Order: sequence, then C-alpha cells, then structure tokens
Amino acid sequence: MLVHVVMFKLHDNVDKAAVSQEIKARLEALPPRIDVIRRYEVGVNVIASPRAYDMVLVSEFDNRDTLAIYSAHPDHVAVLPYITGNCAHIAAVDYER
Repeated sequence: MLVHVVMFKLHDNVDKAAVSQEIKARLEALPPRIDVIRRYEVGVNVIASPRAYDMVLVSEFDNRDTLAIYSAHPDHVAVLPYITGNCAHIAAVDYER
C-alpha cells in the first residue's frame, strides 16, 4: 500500500474558508471517477498556527503505478489549476506501509 499525503498552504490574499471548501469539494469528487483510489480523505485545518498548513489530502493506492495513474487521470489533472492557483505552497510525502 502506498500512502500519498499532500499539504496545502493557501495564499494569504484569498478567502481561505471559501477556497478550502471549494478545493475540498473538487477533490472529494474524484474517488467515484478514479477507480485506483483506495482511500481518500481531505481535511481542513482547524487550529491556526504559523507552522500550520491550511489543508491536507491523505490517500492510499495499491502501489506507485496506481498513484501514477491517479496523477495523470484527466479528472485529477482538471482540478490542479484551481488548486495551484490558490496555493502559496504545496508539500507532499509518499510512503509505503
């Protein structure tokens, strides 16, 4: 199993509540359309601090190949411009368990 974790820090000049809910909705629409996703959870940060990110995606895939399929899937690719356009920084960690 491959766990894919992505953290999102939104730009300071956006409406963080509205943008985080829109990103959450767009991401949560993906699992029914992309059958290689095994687990998919999107969380919005509730405790503000200087080191905190605004959102996180925790997802699981069978292996690196299925993560690559997800990454290149047209429905996933379609949400990326909105996400990257509203984020100041995105960090990711992928690990096997």
